[in-house]
Amino acid sequence: MGSAFGFPLLLTLVLCSLSIEIARGAPVITIINGLPKGSPPLSMKCRTNVTVTGHHVNAGEVHILTAETNDLYRCFAMWGLKFAEFESFDSKRDTRHHKIIWKVKKDGFFMRYGKCTRWRKEVDWETE
Repeated sequence: MGSAFGFPLLLTLVLCSLSIEIARGAPVITIINGLPKGSPPLSMKCRTNVTVTGHHVNAGEVHILTAETNDLYRCFAMWGLKFAEFESFDSKRDTRHHKIIWKVKKDGFFMRYGKCTRWRKEVDWETE
């Protein structure tokens, strides 16, 4: 008799938690190319355990990713002879944030959350 009520209750709990997550939406990762105008495009490759994407972002342009899973989103960027690897989304670090914003500049990679106006430098460019 307990199992007759157990399944509908479990189903209700699962659907409620799913609807809460859908209402909130998946985290959005924004990568802004803040490199000097006229400079070569930023070449990026981002990967998770499931997907790999590659793209070029021109100076002043924005690239937007959606964190569809709780995987680590690791990106590799190249600009001329400079390169860097950074975690654009880390579920442990970014768990309470819906908008993760990165700005790529001549002196490195800066991050902030949502409406926060303070940029924090996270990664430096490397050279060979």
